[in-house]
Amino acid sequence: MKKIQLKDIDLTNCEIILDKAGRVVDGVNHGRRVLKGDGVYYKIFDRDYCRRENFVKALEIGFFDDVALGLKSVIEDGGEIVGYVMEAGEIIGSEFDNIPFHFYQQVLSLVNEKKMFFYDLVPINIIRTRDGDLSLIDLESVYNIDELYTISKHNAVVKPDYYFTELERLWKKNMKPISFIQPSRNNKKYLQWSYESIRKNLGPQHEICMADDASNDGTWMWMNKIASEDPNVKIHRNESPKRLGHTILYDTLVDIATNDIVMIYHADMYACPNMDVEVLKHLQPGKVVSATRIEPPLHPDGPEKILKDFGIEPEEFDEKGLMTFLDEGIDYTKKSTEGIFAPWAIYKEDFQSIGGHDPLYAPQSKEDSDIFNRFQLAGYETIQTWRGFVYHMTCRGSRFKDGAMRNPAGQVFMKGRESSEWLAQNLRSTRNFIRKWGHMVKHDAHLKPIVPPKYDIGFVAYNCDKNLLRELEPWCSKIYLDFGSDYLSDYIEEEQPDTQFDLDERVKMYGNSKVSELHDICVEFDCRKLNANNFQTIVNLSEIIQQSGEVGVMKHDIFKFHISSLDTYEKDLINVRK
Repeated sequence: MKKIQLKDIDLTNCEIILDKAGRVVDGVNHGRRVLKGDGVYYKIFDRDYCRRENFVKALEIGFFDDVALGLKSVIEDGGEIVGYVMEAGEIIGSEFDNIPFHFYQQVLSLVNEKKMFFYDLVPINIIRTRDGDLSLIDLESVYNIDELYTISKHNAVVKPDYYFTELERLWKKNMKPISFIQPSRNNKKYLQWSYESIRKNLGPQHEICMADDASNDGTWMWMNKIASEDPNVKIHRNESPKRLGHTILYDTLVDIATNDIVMIYHADMYACPNMDVEVLKHLQPGKVVSATRIEPPLHPDGPEKILKDFGIEPEEFDEKGLMTFLDEGIDYTKKSTEGIFAPWAIYKEDFQSIGGHDPLYAPQSKEDSDIFNRFQLAGYETIQTWRGFVYHMTCRGSRFKDGAMRNPAGQVFMKGRESSEWLAQNLRSTRNFIRKWGHMVKHDAHLKPIVPPKYDIGFVAYNCDKNLLRELEPWCSKIYLDFGSDYLSDYIEEEQPDTQFDLDERVKMYGNSKVSELHDICVEFDCRKLNANNFQTIVNLSEIIQQSGEVGVMKHDIFKFHISSLDTYEKDLINVRK
């Protein structure tokens, strides 16, 4: 392709047809100009024009070779392509006229051949050249086929409608496969039910990666059988008798997954038809997409899910009723929201670039809230589609390992049936989450993460005892106690096995240190004055400091704040170093 330099074009003698240089809409650069010269048009992009790279890619792969014969040269500036020169041909018709069939088929065939499509395929974007050939114009109107459902981010709309229908068919044909990530521990009957739903409703193209976490219910034997019959199944086993937990095994399975896209997927989830399609419509690098859960009423309702009882165990699953509900009971016009929860899909590279799940929470509990915070801080966009669904029987791992139950009236219940193992681990993980983030799990009504600032906070706690130390220690960077607090070593010995944080570094005697110099923020208080009400100051410390903290000394209730800096450190927590 012939190249000309921008500086060599005499634009002063050109007629300005369109001038949107520097145009930015919703933070997206739409800047470009069109000028008419002697028998040609010059189209010149801003360097940050949202479709410039699309044009360059299409040019490099030969997308325009046979459908843009009016393209005469590209325009370069500083070694970069910043536009092109088109022959001034005759437009073949209005937006509502028909496209010549052979040319339409020619452009359509490029989707399979080049994996790109021209989105605005109407006669006003087609000219007849001097040689009588048909040629596309407005050549930057191209996208990768996997971006078919996301081009609205650039105010782009596929036209005409029948063309979009064909592109949808080709998009599905070229749809990227997902690697489903499914650890399991003594969940064989749920895993079988889940596996069958993926293959029945989504097809064989997706990879299913399953891990057996020291099960004793025949899970590993069943996994081997399935792997021998299904070439798109990968299996892994924790050979030790000790449970690793899904916090670790999620990441192990992501590592062995062979697709670009992975989906964290519970063993007790049934994949509804087209769930994959609806998730992948939204998914791009830098995005995390959740399907919507339909669940029996085992837990409180919420705006992020649909409560509907189609069975609480695979033996009583009402598949026909669920299919009828999907056909007749769903509002498919509901717009996507920004919550995140399983099942969620992400590009494997995005997942691994921040280190995956934090082993701090192994074997389970709070690892999801932790990674969701980190997605948020890393700038990933979270999307929940309300057109793709799973039926989720909920918590059939260690939490409710004996399954769900109904009372004589047929009502389902779970309250009070949590296993002692789960309760103990949930407490450990909650304390570690607070140590790491400085607050409890926070999110909006649709479960989009809310991440308050993380400050460097030291507590100087007078008259503390062992029980209060247990309550206070997770909420600060370090806690300083009176000399003579002889329970300190006992507390560390008891608590250290439950955390990766070094408690010898977190629990100190304050000695002769100057309180205001210990940390960015030091909080002094007398533990004898602590009660349920003023303890909420500690629970909400990040928000209180964010809203009203100032450098200097301030008092609030029983607390005295020494603030030397309001620097925050939450972004230091994005990456996990294992």
